[in-house]
Amino acid sequence: MYQSYPNAAKGVKWMFIAEILSLISVPLVFIAIGGLTALAATVLNLVGLYTATHDDAGYFPALYAAVADLVLGVIGNALGEGVLRSLLSVISTVLGLFIVYQVITTTLNLLNGRNGTLALRGGYVIKIYVVCTLVVIVCMVLSIIPIVDILAIVVSLVAAIAMVVGYVFYLMFLYGASNSLTQA
Repeated sequence: MYQSYPNAAKGVKWMFIAEILSLISVPLVFIAIGGLTALAATVLNLVGLYTATHDDAGYFPALYAAVADLVLGVIGNALGEGVLRSLLSVISTVLGLFIVYQVITTTLNLLNGRNGTLALRGGYVIKIYVVCTLVVIVCMVLSIIPIVDILAIVVSLVAAIAMVVGYVFYLMFLYGASNSLTQA
């Protein structure tokens, strides 16, 4: 018999809903409701992470990283264009990878091997996110160099497509994990 983790299940479910809201907010960004949807997604993600910490402290680093990413985003938007904003963007990208990694590993630790498919999916997500994040960071640096910036854009587009696949796997992981964590 496995232990159930109702707070982690509820928190992961909130994170899943937050990710769906983030997706919905992208096409709505040009109207006022897009900004509100993105704000709701951010709040739900933080609430989800906080709720999950009641069952496992392993979610705390992801929560702290999400708050730091939010603060860096506000600072970056206030700065306008420039090298410092680019640096903050790189840090934000790394924080995003860390959050996904921490959520997946902590959730898999709670599941303790009860769902092999979910464990494989989580592993795929981590691998895809790590590779794509490294590629994006290299492309961000290379985009500063004239002529090479064109190649960096092309490679970034390929990485973005791969990241979409990773994102779908992440959504599937969150949904499956929220259901598995409630089963005793």
